Amino acid sequence: MRAHLRGFFALIAACLIVAAPANANPRPAEVERAISGAQLVGQSPYRFMVWNVFDAALWSESGAFSWESPFALTLTYRRAFSAAALADRTIDEMRRRGVEEADGLRGQLVRCFADVNAGDRITGVSVSPSRARFFHNGRERCTLDSAGFSRAFFGIWLEGQGAFSERLRGAR
Repeated sequence: MRAHLRGFFALIAACLIVAAPANANPRPAEVERAISGAQLVGQSPYRFMVWNVFDAALWSESGAFSWESPFALTLTYRRAFSAAALADRTIDEMRRRGVEEADGLRGQLVRCFADVNAGDRITGVSVSPSRARFFHNGRERCTLDSAGFSRAFFGIWLEGQGAFSERLRGAR
């Protein structure tokens, strides 16, 4: 009987180890270059219906989220998308949030984004309320500078009370 219990507890322990969330988002090099000593604020997968779309991770110098301090948002894609599709979806979300200047940003966003495949990473770094830098798989693509851009853009993922944005912001 004891051997069976030992085996049962060993099986439970193995399942817990396998199921324990590993840090699937080690700090990307571009995050470290942009925000020295960046710490993970929060992370969350994003699903649409039954499809895994991307895994998101939010980084800041202090490990806490604030609109007033630089932060980086990394999206590691699980599916392929064109840069144009990513830009169109971004514009749609910005419009939905009431950002009036969203349409004028499409061309810049298409140039900043890249086509992505499963496993590719796009990182946006909020440098200031008006400026953000974008990277694709660690390589810098562009800098966007437009009044209020950071909140209008990053707010897509970071504002709201949903579980996804709360996990990213480190809300418990």
